[in-house]
Parts: sequence; structure tokens; C-alpha cells
Amino acid sequence: MTEEVGNVVITCPKTGLSVETVFRLRPSALESLQGQHFFRCKRCGEIHAWGKEDAWLEHARPKRA
Repeated sequence: MTEEVGNVVITCPKTGLSVETVFRLRPSALESLQGQHFFRCKRCGEIHAWGKEDAWLEHARPKRA
């Protein structure tokens, strides 16, 4: 079975709203992602850093600690 590719989403730290990053990944690729990644937020206009622990795929529910 092929994994579905989805937009990587994080919570904007300024607005508290969900926002898509520029990444589109399969679930296994998100799990193996390393390091910090950056993008300009569509919600607030600032550049945000994020890692895999901050993100989820748009077609999946956010993981809560």
C-alpha cells in the first residue's frame, strides 16, 4: 500500500492557528525528518522554525503529548 502525501502543518506560534508549511510528505518521511526547518507563515507573515515534533500531516489528526 502506498502512503498518502500530505501537506505538513504546524500551529502558528503568534496566532495559535494551524498553518501549512511548504513541505508535502508521506507519513514515514515526516517521522524520519531531522533538524529544524523554516518557512514564512501565511497567517502572520513571520518566519517560523519547526521540527517533526511540532508538525502533523493535513489529513491526519495532530498528536498531543
